[in-house]
Amino acid sequence: MISAILMMAGSASRMHIKENKVFLPLGDKAIFEYALDLFLSYSFEVICVIRKEDRNQLRKYEGKVKIVYGGKTRQESVYNGLKEATEPFVLIHDAARPFVSKETIESCIKSLRENKACLVVAPCKDSVYQKTPLKTIARSELVLAQTPQGGRTKDLLEVHQKALEEGFKATDDISLLLKYKDQMVELIESDDVNFKITTQLDYITAKEWIKHA
Repeated sequence: MISAILMMAGSASRMHIKENKVFLPLGDKAIFEYALDLFLSYSFEVICVIRKEDRNQLRKYEGKVKIVYGGKTRQESVYNGLKEATEPFVLIHDAARPFVSKETIESCIKSLRENKACLVVAPCKDSVYQKTPLKTIARSELVLAQTPQGGRTKDLLEVHQKALEEGFKATDDISLLLKYKDQMVELIESDDVNFKITTQLDYITAKEWIKHA
């Protein structure tokens, strides 16, 4: 029923390291294995979108996952993954978010079964300002986008194709659905633990968290 696309083709430029951050150790696993093992436990069709030079990192998962090479941007990489998805619904997740919970995945599955797209979000806790003109925006009206994000595979493939044709760039996948489709999107509230490991501070935080999880 569900294909899960795991995004693993990033460069980790904001961590100022040469290696791909998702292969860094975190507890007794690599970062990427937390989400991957969770998806495999649901018997999803798992599609790992990687850089060619990282292929050897997935040797133990050969035969369990599909391996697809990423593009120049995240958007191109997602599109490459979508083209290999064979299930009617798809979830797209950043491998750099290792602590996505079973509860969040269950809520996503429920949304997809109800034929809704889903967007995992976290509450906005800081005050937010618009720069020009300078003014505050009520944080009660704001959420922070996370992953997984998902919907019907054919719809997401279609909107990615349209964006490619028009040269439209987006930072996530639901924004493309909102631009090109009249699709009901369910917001699924997650928590602080589903953060993305982007900086060295995030990695330190993750290593501390795993000690107490």
